[in-house]
Amino acid sequence: MAIAPASTVLTSFNGGEASPRMAGRIDLRRYFTSLKRMTGFLPLSQGPTQAAPGTIFVENALAPCRLIPFEPYVTQGYVLELSEFHMRFYTNDGRMMNTAGDFPLQIATPWTYDQARTLDYHGSIDVMYFAGGGIPPQELRRLTPSTFDLIALALDRGPIGQSNSDETLTLRASAATGNVTITASAAVFAATDIGRLIEIEAADYSDITSWEPGIIVANGDIITWDGKVYQCVMSYGPRGTGSNPPVHDSGIEWDGGDKRLASTPDDDPYGVPWQFLYTRFGLAKITSFTSATVVQADVIDHLATSLITKASWRWALGAFSNTTGWPDAVVIWDESLVLFHSLTSTGYVSVKGDLLNYQRRDSSGDFQQDLAGQFTLPNRDQVRWMAADRVLLLGATRGEYAVERIIVNTDQPSPPQFKVTLQQSNGSAQIKPVQAEGAMLFVQRAGRKVLELAYAFQSDRYKAPDATRFADHIGAPGFVDMAWQQEPERFLWVVRKDGTLASLTYMPDEEVIGWATRQLGGGWLATSICRITDPTGERDQIWLSAQRYESTVVLRMAKIWELGDDQAEQWFVDLGLSYSGPPITHFPGAGHLEGEEIYALADGVPIGPIHVDSSGAFDLPVAASRVIAGLMFPARIVTLKLEAGNKEGTAQGKRSRIADLRLRVTETQGIRVSVLDPEAPENAFDEPDSWLTIETRVPTDPMNQAVPLYTGDLDCDTVGAYDDGMTIAIERELPTNCTLLAMIPAPEVNDE
Repeated sequence: MAIAPASTVLTSFNGGEASPRMAGRIDLRRYFTSLKRMTGFLPLSQGPTQAAPGTIFVENALAPCRLIPFEPYVTQGYVLELSEFHMRFYTNDGRMMNTAGDFPLQIATPWTYDQARTLDYHGSIDVMYFAGGGIPPQELRRLTPSTFDLIALALDRGPIGQSNSDETLTLRASAATGNVTITASAAVFAATDIGRLIEIEAADYSDITSWEPGIIVANGDIITWDGKVYQCVMSYGPRGTGSNPPVHDSGIEWDGGDKRLASTPDDDPYGVPWQFLYTRFGLAKITSFTSATVVQADVIDHLATSLITKASWRWALGAFSNTTGWPDAVVIWDESLVLFHSLTSTGYVSVKGDLLNYQRRDSSGDFQQDLAGQFTLPNRDQVRWMAADRVLLLGATRGEYAVERIIVNTDQPSPPQFKVTLQQSNGSAQIKPVQAEGAMLFVQRAGRKVLELAYAFQSDRYKAPDATRFADHIGAPGFVDMAWQQEPERFLWVVRKDGTLASLTYMPDEEVIGWATRQLGGGWLATSICRITDPTGERDQIWLSAQRYESTVVLRMAKIWELGDDQAEQWFVDLGLSYSGPPITHFPGAGHLEGEEIYALADGVPIGPIHVDSSGAFDLPVAASRVIAGLMFPARIVTLKLEAGNKEGTAQGKRSRIADLRLRVTETQGIRVSVLDPEAPENAFDEPDSWLTIETRVPTDPMNQAVPLYTGDLDCDTVGAYDDGMTIAIERELPTNCTLLAMIPAPEVNDE
């Protein structure tokens, strides 16, 4: 039987973990940068794979929670812990305490935990807007760096819903101002309408004289002009009106020059002062419910006095209420606050430059393009998220839409115009998207794929390729939350339903799209994730909430290892704690690790396993002044079937073995290697005899201190038996870094 030598080298791993469906695609360049398994490691943009960072225990959470980022300024970021009816705050790497320092800073909220998980949010400097959960929209205000207030969003003059079109269904009022009784001709109201707005237009102005120049009026006379109603206010007898009709919408103004010496009113109008009263459109807020036809309301904008005697069918109720439901998505776009109401598939856009103002008519009662407006999605589609880009992007249940503001050149009054265009028909899950590398990354409706919504100039529309197309198995459990980390490396972090983290190295312009997984140590399950900038304003921090049994913790991901970092600062454990100070051996304060077997890095020396006793304390065999300790987490990479080739062509399908293996690493320690049949089950790697621990100590290393991290080539004397191809596995077995630059196997391929 002839044996043909073969050679290959794996120089890049930034293709990440490949779908099982990719196992036969040796025709793709991506095959040679991908792995069968990558967990606890990260594919780096330059090509290497590196150990994923550990997590730092911050605090025990109050209860199961969701974490939301709030970043007024780049050097002042907060993480909000939202649990059942409560909110707590984190900043500067820790939890905030009350002024006395004896209790966590905490405020009440109107949301259950389940409602909090569905909230949409958008921050604007010192204010965070919330919508969703079937609760009126709220705003969190940062009053000082350490004081916050959460209140219902005080929207001004709207939004107003659809106008009544049934001319037999009318409303009238008992008075024009103050607290009034509003009576309907048929059932209109519900007990859940308390707090809802009512806009009522006067049936007509037939009982009010129109203003004209040169007519005689007396103090107290009422006239109308341009849809507005005015009252004459003067302390002397009747006189003639001036030549300038009143157009003001507040206060008192004259319609002429106040000329008192004219011979006759017809020849020279005197001019009269007019007090603005109201327009055709009055506004009130319901304060109490009597019946389906009768409510009490406080008048906000003066009602037409004609409504006292003449009912009007021209009315509309507020868009949001406990009757109709509340908005479930919010975003600031084009200087407006957009609130989307999925029950009506309508987005309400505030006055440009005035976020809380939803006034839609001018002082004459006309719609205007610079006031509040609205748009509606086709097919009664329900929005799952909104995001501001060059246009307003919406992810809905049936597809992805772009909304543009259209300027209409007309001399006639016109409401704001919006163009709604369906871009793609994927449908979206209710997970907040992230903006990264010129694309909006969002989770598809089934929750199993991450799509890249980006504008394509050639087609003049947004395309949405699948970022999980080469690793579709990654999303099989379903995604629940995600965050984008830009510094020091570009990673999308996604929480899966099974509590595992998934990471995506994302640089599409460089064709780098590589997935990996990251399980938390000790059986802890990630539940929520967010990103804020670190206190220096230089790097992005990833924060996590995690659960196990009845416990919930808040964690902060350790800094990603960078070349040249201090060896004593390696943080490759989960739920970790640290100590800096005089050398000691006894370490209390690890109550969250009670009963666990942990590993420690003591002055750069890996030690473990170590038992944490029932008091939450542990002991080291030697005193140390810098200690990092916590739970080990799975960290393993497994190659696809090697493709070396021989004189007969491909090595695929031929019996082969790994005769020799060399690893090129930098700043690495504590790894072991195995070579197994690629068809072997995953638990085959758990056999102790299948692993070879790689020694990185060299003769020149001093014996009385930590072994330096190794940079260079490592020879591995691993010879596999002949089988149908071989795969190589590398596992991190100590709480230390591993950065793999290249893998140089020497396979032997049977040419028969």
